[in-house]
Amino acid sequence: MKTKKQATLADVARHARVSTATASRVLSNTGPVSQDLRKKIQTAVSALNYTPHRSSKPRSHGTIALLVEDLLNPYFPEIIRGVQDEVNSAGMILTLYNLTDQLQHPQQLLQKLSKQALDGIIITGSTPFPELLDWRERHKIPMVIINRQVARPGVHCIKVDFENAMYRATYHLLSLGHTRIGHLASPVTGEIQQSRQRGIELALKEVGLTLLPECCPNVSPGAEVEGGYQAMRVLLDLPADQRPTAVIAFNDIIAVGALHAVRAHGLHVPQDISIIGVDDISISAHVYPPLTTIGQPKYRMGKLAVQTLRQMHEGKIPIGNNCTLLESPLIVRESSGPAPQINSTPNG
Repeated sequence: MKTKKQATLADVARHARVSTATASRVLSNTGPVSQDLRKKIQTAVSALNYTPHRSSKPRSHGTIALLVEDLLNPYFPEIIRGVQDEVNSAGMILTLYNLTDQLQHPQQLLQKLSKQALDGIIITGSTPFPELLDWRERHKIPMVIINRQVARPGVHCIKVDFENAMYRATYHLLSLGHTRIGHLASPVTGEIQQSRQRGIELALKEVGLTLLPECCPNVSPGAEVEGGYQAMRVLLDLPADQRPTAVIAFNDIIAVGALHAVRAHGLHVPQDISIIGVDDISISAHVYPPLTTIGQPKYRMGKLAVQTLRQMHEGKIPIGNNCTLLESPLIVRESSGPAPQINSTPNG
């Protein structure tokens, strides 16, 4: 009696009418495929009673590249820790790149990435990197971007609903009696800055106020503490009845610079001017006075980025231009308080 020949991967591919490479990618979970294609190959596996060779069984690990805008920025460590913890629990491998170093020579970074068998890429920060997006699209590698959205297929974003968060921060100041509110805006243009400013403008509009241009100095690019200091000085140089009684900074680092500027001007926070930051970095609770800020679930975003990449691989999330929107709390500390009793001119 002849022994029935054991089915091979090539047999599965022929039965499913796909390439051997596609069948291998599905069975080893090493690339994105549609649910229909996955089902077709699994049906072929069952029909042929195919058993993968031990060496070709799906590995418990894969490799993810994490590209961080600036490793020295105190915003990123919690995200990195979230990514690392989730990668470790999944038995995967993580490679970390500092974009501050790599953006000077983008082709060198792309060459390094090309040498890895990547299962996914996570990128954080606001720096545009079109070369990377083009490279990713050519290689069909799933990507998750944290706190930025790009209109590219195969790229998923995880971001905070900053418009709503800034609306709530502005409403907090309005409830304290502030009617002249300023904004220390980011030097980064685009959707990140626009969504934050929209939230402020919406809250002001509801009470008949506007965000005046003279109350929104742009922070110079580079050192954000110094940039926040200098931008706040612009506001402090306004006549007392025209300067804001409250300011929302683009982030906590800029807000810290603003705190220093107010003190250097002989004024006090929050008695003379209230200041709110964004991000809830570790230092924000330890400056004087402790900073009211919009928190971000940074650790959760890191873990969720890895989970999302794995779901994209498994076909549980469509390979498209999708976004997960997260809420963020307003953390009220001591840098925001009642509006001072001065004859200031309200916004609008």
